[in-house]
Amino acid sequence: MAAVWLIFSAALPGIVHFDDIGNLKGLASINDLSTAWHWVREGHAGPLGRPLSLITFALQYYEWPNPESFLLWNIAIHTINALLVLWLSVLITQRLNYKEKRQIYVGFFVAAAWATLPLLNTSVLFIVQRMTLLSATFVLGGLIAFLKLRGDKYSHWKHQLLALSALGFFGILAIFAKENGALIVVYALIIECLLIFHVRDKKITWAAKAFLFGNTLLLLGLFSFLPWPDCTELTRGFTVWDRLGSQGVILLNYLKGIFLPTGAELNPFRFEFFLRDHKNMHWGIVLWLTFMASPLIAWRLGGRRALPVALACAWFFYGHIMESGWLSLEPYFAHRNYLAALGPIFLLVAWFSLPKTGALWRGIGIIYLGLLIAVSWMNTSLWGNRALAAEIWAKQEPLSTRATLNLAYYLEKTQGVATAQDFLNHVMTTQRDSTGLRLQSLISACRLDPETDHSALVKDATHAIRTLPYEGWAPDLVENLLTTIDKQQCHGVGYTEIAEIATTFLNRSAYQCSKPIQHNLLSILGVVALHQGQTNQALDFLYMGFQSSPSYATAKFYLDVAQQNNNVEAIEKLNRLLTGMSAPKGTPSAEWMLLIEKIHVYLQTHNP
Repeated sequence: MAAVWLIFSAALPGIVHFDDIGNLKGLASINDLSTAWHWVREGHAGPLGRPLSLITFALQYYEWPNPESFLLWNIAIHTINALLVLWLSVLITQRLNYKEKRQIYVGFFVAAAWATLPLLNTSVLFIVQRMTLLSATFVLGGLIAFLKLRGDKYSHWKHQLLALSALGFFGILAIFAKENGALIVVYALIIECLLIFHVRDKKITWAAKAFLFGNTLLLLGLFSFLPWPDCTELTRGFTVWDRLGSQGVILLNYLKGIFLPTGAELNPFRFEFFLRDHKNMHWGIVLWLTFMASPLIAWRLGGRRALPVALACAWFFYGHIMESGWLSLEPYFAHRNYLAALGPIFLLVAWFSLPKTGALWRGIGIIYLGLLIAVSWMNTSLWGNRALAAEIWAKQEPLSTRATLNLAYYLEKTQGVATAQDFLNHVMTTQRDSTGLRLQSLISACRLDPETDHSALVKDATHAIRTLPYEGWAPDLVENLLTTIDKQQCHGVGYTEIAEIATTFLNRSAYQCSKPIQHNLLSILGVVALHQGQTNQALDFLYMGFQSSPSYATAKFYLDVAQQNNNVEAIEKLNRLLTGMSAPKGTPSAEWMLLIEKIHVYLQTHNP
């Protein structure tokens, strides 16, 4: 525990990354118990909201955005998980009939290697990945409880039912920490198969039937995401078959990163454009299917002697069936290996611990563990030096816009806007063009030199929007540009140019797919129209924005503008739209009802 704590404390004070800001910026709105509960209840972190994880963040609301205290919690949870891995490994080796001394040996070294695995560093050092850590805590706790209550294969069905109930309880907690907690039924089936196939009587158990049913439901749920809608392919830039096929290649990358990590594999911005730059990856489906069949092949060829191999293959490959293989997410994220990596690590340690392996190989295994710990410490130390980390990550991944922006923001903060602007221009000229980088460069240019004519940069930005691949974060920068222009004039960049940029985004099919993006851009057009004195046009834009994605802020702004201009017709139009509508997600019902009442009072006063 002390070693794990020391290794990860080298990353302090830590870094707040893009995903952290996107998921946790709402912590700034918390000031009491009711606002904290509202933030947790209305969480947008996943389909189920992930309330248990959000509760842990809400308990630290007063620390946001200081990363150090958040990371201390992450390190503590990871350390607890390491102890749970030790416990689970000992229980599994008991089922494999290892001698007691070997049980402790294997359990300790599995936990030590897993907890210090360099590839898993991002699971701890990305603040928002506490969701992964906490979900894993409940999964590990559920599997341990299941094994302790389960007994041997021939235990009474009541024992099996009690064990299943405990597993189900922990599974629910895991899912409400992060949805991939549903993988608990996958891991539990693997462990139950271990109980079944390690004895001569291969009769299927009640618990195995329950887990087969649970895995069937999980697979049906994953199949429901196929096929992808047109918008998904437009925004992601690859097809579902490319996405599935990429898994065959990426799983090999993961395995290589687990055992022989390099600096590039430990880069948090790795493979951002993996499928966009590697077309026609659907051939990898054959490789992926081979990996899925590997546990059965190992068992078929080796029988009981190959059981640890089959167990490790099943644990790793089936641990990636959710989130990585079907959903329209970015292909590569190292934190997806957090629990799945246990399989190959267990197999490696178990092999080194065999009596026939010999003292030499056991010594090599200990040296190898020491090297992993050293690499992990070097990596966490890099995270603790933000300046060096930003520079190295950007050099290792020159095609990643996130890595580029991470360094640009740091340069702006420490060396000024001019240095950041020069760096962005260099990247766009020599490495990769990007819509978001073009807009960020335009914002920096206006702040740095507002007197120079920047109309050419506006043309470059609009051309990038029309021709370059979709970047879902790029439209957010239009609001930043508007804020910049509000503070100071910029020659060649005015409200007309901002409206042109927003309209160009709205004219592209990929950006039309996102209702929130439409809402934000239409709202910006509404604000621009107000600045230009076109009140009726501004109300029309705000109305369309609300229709695309209802929000309390837009409805209230629309009402305020209409009231200031005594536009009763516009308020009647809003009233008809809101009739029967429930409060938008994230808006307290009382606040929403107060807005409705305000509209009714106004209409009764001005149109009796």
